[in-house]
Amino acid sequence: MHTPAEIGLTAPNDDFQAKRSPDERYRTTPLKGLWSHTKGGFYHDGRFAMLLDVVNHYNNNLPGGPLGLSDAEKNDLVEYMKSL
Repeated sequence: MHTPAEIGLTAPNDDFQAKRSPDERYRTTPLKGLWSHTKGGFYHDGRFAMLLDVVNHYNNNLPGGPLGLSDAEKNDLVEYMKSL
């Protein structure tokens, strides 16, 4: 379970889904269940159409600072997730 800030959601009202849960946190989908989100979009509210969009979000928005992944590393990560 993660707070909105832990997953890079810091814009006003971006935590609307978390506010609906008893502990105001998000449950991260296990990688095993990744493909259940391909139709409606990735992330808790479907805001990302492609896996690369999710990777870019985490690469740029984690509280500890940008991950600094290169384009090749991001593509490798997407391909890895697709193989699960």
